[in-house]
Amino acid sequence: MISPLTLFALGLVIGALLLVVGAYAGVRIGTKRARADQAADRTRVLTLLQELGSWTHEYSGNVSRYQDQLDVISKAVQAESQEGPNKVMQLLEQIMRSNKDLKKRLDAAESQLDKQTQQIESYLSEARTDGLTGLANRRAFDQRLEEMFSAYRKGNGRSFVLALVDIDHFKQINDQYGHQAGDEVLRQVATLIGERLEGAYLVARFGGEEFAAIMPTPLRLAADRADKARQILAAQSLDAGDLSVAVTISIGLSELRDDMVSGPLVRRADEALYAAKGRGRNRVYFHDGSDTILVGAPEVIS
Repeated sequence: MISPLTLFALGLVIGALLLVVGAYAGVRIGTKRARADQAADRTRVLTLLQELGSWTHEYSGNVSRYQDQLDVISKAVQAESQEGPNKVMQLLEQIMRSNKDLKKRLDAAESQLDKQTQQIESYLSEARTDGLTGLANRRAFDQRLEEMFSAYRKGNGRSFVLALVDIDHFKQINDQYGHQAGDEVLRQVATLIGERLEGAYLVARFGGEEFAAIMPTPLRLAADRADKARQILAAQSLDAGDLSVAVTISIGLSELRDDMVSGPLVRRADEALYAAKGRGRNRVYFHDGSDTILVGAPEVIS
């Protein structure tokens, strides 16, 4: 019979090997101790060896060279020969030495994988984020809009409102105060829109001085929230370096109807924005499917 000391050593090494394989595969395997007779312990050891052999076969490469060694140990345990314990201990020592080197390489590989994962996540984030304002960019907005529209058409998504926001007379701001001040205005307007359009599913820079938001329904409630954001901005001046800049925005909104594609939703919101810009700016209009309607009674700042 194999001595308890040998079985205990086997258990230690198997636990170590399981930990290494678990680190490589992203799975932690736990071992349990149980009080039983030597026959039960031997069966448990053989089972663990077979499981570990399966793992090393599945996750080949650096770990695969242990397969033959584990097979030899299994045969030694089964044979219960006089030379079995000595052979087992020799193989255990060899595995433990190799295991240290393998662990170092696995740790280095894991560190490199973490680094590459972070780089990929950063790249994907940058590819979907506007560098100036920190909002989602047009690409991310278009994708989210199509996803939500598709889900709605299939009957497993919610209706929503599209809001288009435009900074009034932005070219004049750039011409009068400079492009650096214009960039600061864009950043601050983006921050205000992101904070004040309560419950928005997504706020994005649509292009140039224009922003877009996907908001919950109902349409009139979304329009009231947009008008509140407009009022807050109109009541203050934005700091652009040493300059104080008065800024207003115009907003147009529309909601989903019996649209087969998302294009008509964008068109109606654009018509509402055009009405807001063409009828005095610094105001909010929504499109009810038939016509554009003014929200509130804003002061006119031309």
